Amino acid sequence: MGSGQARLDQIACIEFHGKVPSKIAAYATATQLFAHDLARELDAAANAAENAMRQLKGHPLLMGIDVRARAWRVARELNDARELVLGISAEAVKFNVQFRQEFLEALEALSKRERDTKSKDYKGKVDL
Repeated sequence: MGSGQARLDQIACIEFHGKVPSKIAAYATATQLFAHDLARELDAAANAAENAMRQLKGHPLLMGIDVRARAWRVARELNDARELVLGISAEAVKFNVQFRQEFLEALEALSKRERDTKSKDYKGKVDL
């Protein structure tokens, strides 16, 4: 099992039960780390694939074809995928930030107030 599969398993194990803010932060962090790993892999694969395709220059079946330009166009697809994955990383950060913005008042009130008084009244499955 590679690190990518381990990261996916780590993300899958995060359940939004109990203390929601810490779970959301953990989920966002794990997703961001996975996205960065995948982006790094896609970047390396794009470079390796382009270099391998460029080595086809001079092949008898490819006479008259601009191998360099075609290799760049093919590798560009992996570069586009890398950009999408980096977008996933950015959205994971926004997920955490948006949660904190939407529930900031409750989180601040919670830090100022005793948890015991709140816990007695609230009977939900998840908590701040």
